Amino acid sequence: RMVVIGRSETDAYLLAAPAYERWLNSFKFLYELNAISTPPNLPLNFDAAIESELCVVGTADSVRKALLDQLEEAGANYLLCQLAFGDLPLDASLYTASAIRSEIMARVAAS
Repeated sequence: RMVVIGRSETDAYLLAAPAYERWLNSFKFLYELNAISTPPNLPLNFDAAIESELCVVGTADSVRKALLDQLEEAGANYLLCQLAFGDLPLDASLYTASAIRSEIMARVAAS
């Protein structure tokens, strides 16, 4: 999952959307260069990435809920998150990492 936590839902979306588009263009580059079809389930825009749950963005509370729901649905006991992608600013990735540590992991461990 590509994860971006912002101070608000809007903040997270505004940070993640252009970063996803940059990541997507980079991801597709070699496929297009070699005339190879991209994976059929690849979300081709940010809204589709949100809908498919490839990207999870929002406040710490909304991201925690989404990730816990995904873990429960999958029956998984761990989660791999991509906190840096595209041209997401470093401070956004660091804020996300800090929020995961303090707002998500700490609350999950306490429950």
